[in-house]
Amino acid sequence: MIAAQMDITNYFFCVPVLCNMIIGLFTDIHTRHLVDKLRLVSDPKVTVVREGKEFSIPANQIVLNDVISVSAGEQITSDAILLTGSLEMDESILTGESIKVPKKPGDTILSASYVKSGKAYCRVTAVGIANYVEGIQASAKQFKRPNSELKSSCLRIFWTTGTLAIFLGAVMSITWVFHSLAKGNLNYDSYQNFIPSLSGSIIAMIPAGLYLLVSLALAVSVGRLAKKKMNVQELYCVEMLARVDTICFDKTGTITDGLLSVYRLDVFEGFKSDELEKTIGAIVRETGDENLTARCLLSSFEIGHIEPDFALPFDSDKKYALGSFKKTGTFVYGAPEFIPGEISPEGKNKIDSLTKKGFRVLGVFFSKKKTDSEELPDDLKLVGIISLTDHVKNDARKNIEWFLNNGVNVKIISGDNAATVAHIALEAGVKDADKYVSMEGINDSLIPEIVEKYNVFGRVKPEQKATIIAALQDKGHKVAMTGDGVNDILALKKADCSIAMGSGSSAARNVAHIVSVDNNFSKLPDVVAEGRRAINNLQRSASLFLAKTIFAIVLSFVFLLSQMFGGVSYPFSPKNLYIWEIITIGGGGFFLALQWTNDRVQNGFMENILRKAIPGGIVQILAVFITYFLALVAPDFMSYEQARVVSTISFTILSYCLLARVSWKFDAYRGTIFGVLVIAGVSLFTLDYIYGERIVASLTHDKLPPDDLTSIFGLDYSSVDGYHWLFCIIMTLCLIGIYALVNYLETRSFQKGDKKEQNI
Repeated sequence: MIAAQMDITNYFFCVPVLCNMIIGLFTDIHTRHLVDKLRLVSDPKVTVVREGKEFSIPANQIVLNDVISVSAGEQITSDAILLTGSLEMDESILTGESIKVPKKPGDTILSASYVKSGKAYCRVTAVGIANYVEGIQASAKQFKRPNSELKSSCLRIFWTTGTLAIFLGAVMSITWVFHSLAKGNLNYDSYQNFIPSLSGSIIAMIPAGLYLLVSLALAVSVGRLAKKKMNVQELYCVEMLARVDTICFDKTGTITDGLLSVYRLDVFEGFKSDELEKTIGAIVRETGDENLTARCLLSSFEIGHIEPDFALPFDSDKKYALGSFKKTGTFVYGAPEFIPGEISPEGKNKIDSLTKKGFRVLGVFFSKKKTDSEELPDDLKLVGIISLTDHVKNDARKNIEWFLNNGVNVKIISGDNAATVAHIALEAGVKDADKYVSMEGINDSLIPEIVEKYNVFGRVKPEQKATIIAALQDKGHKVAMTGDGVNDILALKKADCSIAMGSGSSAARNVAHIVSVDNNFSKLPDVVAEGRRAINNLQRSASLFLAKTIFAIVLSFVFLLSQMFGGVSYPFSPKNLYIWEIITIGGGGFFLALQWTNDRVQNGFMENILRKAIPGGIVQILAVFITYFLALVAPDFMSYEQARVVSTISFTILSYCLLARVSWKFDAYRGTIFGVLVIAGVSLFTLDYIYGERIVASLTHDKLPPDDLTSIFGLDYSSVDGYHWLFCIIMTLCLIGIYALVNYLETRSFQKGDKKEQNI
């Protein structure tokens, strides 16, 4: 274009591109700043012992030989040797096997594994690239991004259009050279005439700004969520938020505030409550458990001076903990139905009564036999019942109601007693919470059959949580999962979009896509709504871009064939598309992307944008075909130059039809934007019609010959008369009618397809 000395008005297409780049750069910098501030809070911390004092430091500040304190729920950040205490580790992230690995003093614990239970002090033996996990990663240094239909679709569009643009551009150039040689006019004048056609074709084919618009829209969403204290750890999870139709909550910390309190301790078999309290307190202190139940017991019970000779930390699979004392025997506390002990009729009635009232119930069992292993004595008896209260958050009902009203089903998946969970879920407003299922003893093969029948699942093991998520996905659901503990990690990794609480375990935060820094459950509706806003608006804008691409590819191919056989070449220069590109695509896409929308995204990204882009592109192509066919068969009525003017005006008007289609259904905002853009387009055309040639003459300093002088949009309005304007109006109105009919039939067909899927 520069070599052809094209006038400055041909470069106006660069303006929206530069604006997009500047806006995108500013937004990216601003978003990075917000996210970096959040990460100072949410990034993993480590408790280190230096000079006899314990304090928390960022994980990247650990040095060799530091002594660190680790406990249940924490992910190991550096290879270390266990000094004191005992741990049960999950090394599945390293080995692929979800089995507990016991660790005792002298054993090595590896970075990236996490603590299932226990508490210990360890000495760091490796940092940075010397860690074991870094050695594994060294063989696969390439960063693997998550599968994103949005990203893959955009890349597919750019690869396809880029390849076609290069191919068609090369063939057009070769054809021009051969024809020029055959005519003996391969010179600079011929080159100047050819370049506007070539550049117009290639520029129109490439959806400039689409990829930037995608990045910009996602970055804006990340920034919006950052302001709500939501740290987005994976950019493209915003897309999955828009498609979520099922959200799974762990009860504690999401619909309840996690502030457990002991309601009552009932004792049996002649035990005294104060003795039992001291015994339980001693076991909790010895095991080092730091889960919510353990913290509640420690704060409520007086801790005796006795220490158990052997203690087993609470295990989320077995659902109990134990302590064995030389003088008395073995005490086991946990879920009554998971402990193989004798329960009196009085005790059973008490457990059933408390459970139905919504209390969390812990059974305390006793045997005079001692143990120093995980094997429980065979003569355990129920000697106490601890009832705990769990307070439902004030805003839980309102938030769950929002999800249900916006097409997102809510399921509660908890390790607690199913009746207790159902009682709390019912109080929080979960749909069909009165129908619940206890997962105790249920085979994994049965989960796909029951996963859609119930919304409340109790006594769920960590592995079962992941299986429930997978079963929902197999049935076509897009599933979000919230959690905060080690027992949620498998499910968080399996979910389409995972949200961890900032106060939860570091391991849960590390695997989640989004971290709620302030643990605010009430912001989850905003999170889902933000994803919907971003993707819905992206689909609208992408349809506008893609319609122009379809238009340009088809016309470039057709006019290339025409050029090969000595006919007219691609007739449009970049200037002819300015109104379309700047007003309807640039302005329309930008302002539509700002609107708040809360419709759940359904079907694929490509399917959604092609449904709107293809009819729009085709009807604009028809405007060009009709006018140029008329110029071919009736040259006395319409010349090729007149056809270019008429078709440009027609397909520009039709571009507003596509804008109206993607804006439908109109509300006050979309109606206002559409009206303003129509006025802007009409005003620019009027300005171009009256003053266009004078403006171009002043910009080019009158260097162009009068015969070559055109308007800003490259149109010679003086070449068309009243009959041409009448033809343009009639043809455009007919095409608008055809476009409206096609869209009506397509919409009806799509709605019928949706109803069939729902019936299935």
